[in-house]
Amino acid sequence: MRVPTLGTDPSRVPAACRALLAHRRFQMLSMSVIVLNGAVLGAMTFPAAVRSAEEFLLWVDHVCLGFFTFEVVAGILSFGRRPWRYFRDGWNIFDFAIVAASFLPGVRENVTILRMLRLARVVRIFRNMPSLRLILVAAGKALPKSAGVFALTGLVMYLWAMIGWIAFSATDPQHFGTVGRALLNLFQLVAFDDMGNVIRDSMAENVWTLPYYIVFILFGAFILVNIMIGVVLASMEEAQKLDDEDGQVSADTALLLERIDSLQVAVDKLTANQERAREYTPFR
Repeated sequence: MRVPTLGTDPSRVPAACRALLAHRRFQMLSMSVIVLNGAVLGAMTFPAAVRSAEEFLLWVDHVCLGFFTFEVVAGILSFGRRPWRYFRDGWNIFDFAIVAASFLPGVRENVTILRMLRLARVVRIFRNMPSLRLILVAAGKALPKSAGVFALTGLVMYLWAMIGWIAFSATDPQHFGTVGRALLNLFQLVAFDDMGNVIRDSMAENVWTLPYYIVFILFGAFILVNIMIGVVLASMEEAQKLDDEDGQVSADTALLLERIDSLQVAVDKLTANQERAREYTPFR
């Protein structure tokens, strides 16, 4: 895609900004600046790097901020006479907020807030990488749907912990002395954290803990976890469909805005021609 020149016609500015922001090279440049900003942020955590190259690191940080500011301004200008449409997208609001806050007088003097803003700039990588953005959207959609799975898992773990406390608290107080210890023990099994040693230690105290653990692992660690994976996969598929629809809508909207701008230019030229015709008509 070739980025059109602005020329002297202000109506070309929105189309040029849209073409620039959609250009693959500009998107790669934006990604590179985000990675560079993250590298600089990491370098500022090393005292030796700060002592030797503090001025250079701050200069690079200011250059990154300037690029992000240009990107936000170009995004607003891309909507032409309707700049408020830029703020209909949550990612655009996020970009504008972290860039605008960097210029506030009270914020730039606060080191902690300034570091948080620099860190927030790195989060913009989610916007520039569709795969990461898709995962983030899918995770957000999976959380409400996973509430029932979380509730079922908690209920099963609590009931099984009570059964373990009733059956093995006398012979294995280290793992089943209280319901809290039994829950921690079962949580280790769900997370597969040192599962072999947990089972062997319990079997050393009571051999009947083996069928108790096997039943829980089969139901809790496999069935419930697989249900959770199914919910996440369904949310990923839904997020993929929404992303495809949003991309199509965005492309159609950009084309429609470009045609409206072209129509506005034609109307302005027609109006100017009519004005000139009225000035030179001999029948006035």
